[in-house]
Amino acid sequence: MHVLQVEPQLLENYVANGRVRLAFWHVLDHGAASQLTHRAAECAGRQSPLGFWRMHHLLFERQGQLWSATPETMATFATELALDGPALLTCLDDPAIGEKVARMDQERRERGIRARPSFDLNGEIIPGAAPYATFSQVLDGLLAGP
Repeated sequence: MHVLQVEPQLLENYVANGRVRLAFWHVLDHGAASQLTHRAAECAGRQSPLGFWRMHHLLFERQGQLWSATPETMATFATELALDGPALLTCLDDPAIGEKVARMDQERRERGIRARPSFDLNGEIIPGAAPYATFSQVLDGLLAGP
């Protein structure tokens, strides 16, 4: 799976040293399951600066469990990540979280980004699960400057 294979290399070689910033845009293509998981990641991020990314990775690792997941499932995941499960449950009901997730999904759609995953590297859209070498080539070119 791309997020579990290529993303760690990008984090290590570009993000950790401050050369590149990684941002995530929500994709709500799977109804209630998408809403719940994306809200859970945002709520985890409210608790800890790295909470979003830790929850993000756990959700990808546990994809098979997400179709039947409940808010309580998300609270259990939060507890596994040493976050506050009850606080996450409360946060899931915050309308601002749902609005943020929906706004980001709508902006992605308006930009015409449909494939999952897709990557915007300073305006160059790379659709699909590209190999690390593709990212490295584009990023090295961008970082080298004109």
